[in-house]
Amino acid sequence: MARAPEPKTLEVDGVLYANRAWIAEETGASIPTVRTWYIKRDTQPAESRFPEKGPRVEREDYFNVQEVLAFHRWLKESKQAKVLPTDPALYEGDPDDLVSINDAATYFHFADASVIRTYVRNNPGYFADVAGHVEGSSGRLRPAFRRGDLQDFDRRRNGDNTGRAGSPGGPRPERGTRTPEVQQRIDTAAAHLTQAGGYHHGIAAEIARAHGEPTWKWERAVKAAREQIARGRGEA
Repeated sequence: MARAPEPKTLEVDGVLYANRAWIAEETGASIPTVRTWYIKRDTQPAESRFPEKGPRVEREDYFNVQEVLAFHRWLKESKQAKVLPTDPALYEGDPDDLVSINDAATYFHFADASVIRTYVRNNPGYFADVAGHVEGSSGRLRPAFRRGDLQDFDRRRNGDNTGRAGSPGGPRPERGTRTPEVQQRIDTAAAHLTQAGGYHHGIAAEIARAHGEPTWKWERAVKAAREQIARGRGEA
């Protein structure tokens, strides 16, 4: 079995550099993600982009630590800015109140309740735990959550939706399931589709411009959002 890369740093002329393994450990990202950050650096703001390669020692690249940390701060802040603001009504009422899954989706501006079902099913420990059931408008019992637990979820989500360790709190999702970060992008696309009255040609480019990102980052999210909205019809 191949040994995992060892995190390393070195100092050159008073400047600290680190290898990809160190960057992955410090940021909570995987090494392939760190490679992607470098590959796509031309899509990042010039003043905040992932740094160019520095020294190369024993066939291993090193990067300026201060520039890496500045890039990672920008990355977290830009992701946090994309989280739609929570409805203040979430913070009204007793923390022990039971909130239906549909009302919870409305508070967070999710496309529909299926977003929460996906979180609960694929990422145990990430979203609030189901605390009971309440009767919906149709008379059917629907999952419900403690208002206080929903407030806790709201306080800790940051757009990256992965926390310090780079993965949701709890087991990693099985292969083929969506990470919370991917699901958040789909939720954002779904919200844009809803506000626009549905899909139209070029909407992925419009969303990309609104978030200062390349269109390709949103094309797949828009497609998944359309499918999610179609599945969710009739569930409310």
